[in-house]
Amino acid sequence: MAIANFIPELWSTQLLTAFRKATVFGQLVNRNYEGDIRNGGDTVKITTPAAITVGAYSGTVSYQTPTSAQQSLAIDQDIYWAFELDDVDQAQANVNLMQAYMVEAADALAQSVDVNLAGLYTGAGLTQIELDVGTSDFYDIMVLGAQRLDEANVPRAGRWVVMSPRGYADLLQNTNFISATDAGATLVREGALGRVAGFDVLVSNNLASAEANHKEYLYGTNAAITMAEHVISTEALRRDAAFKDAVRGRMVYGRKVIRPSALGVIHADET
Repeated sequence: MAIANFIPELWSTQLLTAFRKATVFGQLVNRNYEGDIRNGGDTVKITTPAAITVGAYSGTVSYQTPTSAQQSLAIDQDIYWAFELDDVDQAQANVNLMQAYMVEAADALAQSVDVNLAGLYTGAGLTQIELDVGTSDFYDIMVLGAQRLDEANVPRAGRWVVMSPRGYADLLQNTNFISATDAGATLVREGALGRVAGFDVLVSNNLASAEANHKEYLYGTNAAITMAEHVISTEALRRDAAFKDAVRGRMVYGRKVIRPSALGVIHADET
């Protein structure tokens, strides 16, 4: 990956990198079952205890024999990044290009995972909510979302909603939105821009689109999706038959909606 047409006068003391989309969904999952995975193809077993019933005491006790349910989390995602840099580029540039491209590679990796996690909207267990951006009152939409979570006995603590920049621009005009500045310590996660109807509000460009001009906003809690990941290797090497250094890395992970009742979808029409 050589840098063509090097012009010394155009290099500053720092490399101007592209604005990065903030990764969002990586912090909206739990890693309770990450375990001891080592490679792609591994499987993590998740056991869910059965509910215990309560009976009226009348002098005798009946013992329940609960049967635990088990789910499997397949480590079926295997991704990598790799790039090489010519010695001449390294020598001519007055910034550390290798380090800069390492940052770019790490960000690309994170974005790939974020897109993958956003696609799990199909596993949501709550009835889909329809939203017409610019017409519907988003506060009312989230009140309905909160009601559905309450009815599913999902705890109120730690609730979040992820919307697109378009949806957030519309929400900013809603008087029921509490900005991050005003919310202060009540925000419970990094990157939250405010609160509405008891939900931390986050924005992502990685939301899935089930149809043209629509986005699938997600809401719920971290109990809904679990993820297990492992970086198998990150290594630097010298390319054979070339005056180039190279860096590459590989990561495996698995993700699954394990509590569908803690995850809802808002089908947002952004036309």
